[in-house]
Amino acid sequence: MLKRLILASALAAAGSAYAQENTDISGANFQSGKADGTLAALGKQAAASGSRLVITAPAEWHSKIAAKVKAGGNADVVMREGFYENVLVRVESKAAAAAAAAAPKVADASKADAEKAKAEAAKAKAEAERVKAEAEKAKAEAELAKSRAEAEKARAEAEAAKARADAEAAAARAATPAPAAAAPAPVAAAAKPASTNDADAIRARFEKTLNDGRTADGNLGVAALQSGDTLYVDGPVRAVTRREGRRLALYWLDGDIDVRRSELKPLAADRYQVLSSVRGEGVLRKEFATGATSLTAREPAEGAPARTSLEKSLNDGHPISETIEPAKLKSGDVIYVSGDAAAVVRRMGRDIVRFWLVGTLDLQQAGLQADGTNKYKVLNDTLR
Repeated sequence: MLKRLILASALAAAGSAYAQENTDISGANFQSGKADGTLAALGKQAAASGSRLVITAPAEWHSKIAAKVKAGGNADVVMREGFYENVLVRVESKAAAAAAAAAPKVADASKADAEKAKAEAAKAKAEAERVKAEAEKAKAEAELAKSRAEAEKARAEAEAAKARADAEAAAARAATPAPAAAAPAPVAAAAKPASTNDADAIRARFEKTLNDGRTADGNLGVAALQSGDTLYVDGPVRAVTRREGRRLALYWLDGDIDVRRSELKPLAADRYQVLSSVRGEGVLRKEFATGATSLTAREPAEGAPARTSLEKSLNDGHPISETIEPAKLKSGDVIYVSGDAAAVVRRMGRDIVRFWLVGTLDLQQAGLQADGTNKYKVLNDTLR
């Protein structure tokens, strides 16, 4: 506010200065010499008061005018070119000149303050937008966490309901009396529709406990099982739950499956986690498997049938020269066994390297998974 008052005062002073003393001399008076006294008097007055004379006249008259003014006194004279044949003399006092000079500076200072205030406002706006964006991000993360917690709660409730239903079904089966030894033929003939009714009741219970009462999404073949699926078994019914985004889908399994297979991991009574796709005959889990429980492997001799066979099938007939100990096996390695010879295949980036296994390996430890006849997949880096 103070700067605005100073600027207004300076402009007012400048205006009054420009209006205070103007002397207009005609061209005829100047050229005839009648105005010589007037110019000398103005020069004397300006020299005495310290004022400045601003004289506008044709350029070819400037030297004569300056000489006539200087004849009266050593005044401060500013000559400006005019296009009319007359002489206009304006007297400017020191105060007016100083105020006129100060006016642009005050204006510049006010402009700088305005620009500074504008920049600070823009900065404050940007900071407010940043805070708003962070708040919206935090809100979205909180909503995502809430959704995940709700999904996890629903899954836990479904599994708890399944466990209760399984217990009730087991208790009901245990309470059912055994059929008489000499049952008549008509009863045997009616067994099939009774089994169908039981299957329908089991499916209805699965839909209630695993799918909130909704109908199952369809059927799945055994070959369509995926890692992460959960298999539920109750009598003749096999149900499969699969996580699809935030939703838990329910399917009925078509076909028979041996729940002892190594691709299935027991989670509870009649409930299994699918570890990998189910293909071919497969192998049983180690608690059901028979045969060797450990392997003492050594590098086969040159020309030995096992060496020739493994090098041909795994390395296009090229020699395998490197060896590796069981403790140095890594997750993802695949072991191929032929007698006491074992070749290890490892993927390293885009390359595949091969080793002879040398040492004793427990084939039934948790870190190994049988993947067909005489083939094992390493699941972790802590084999013994």
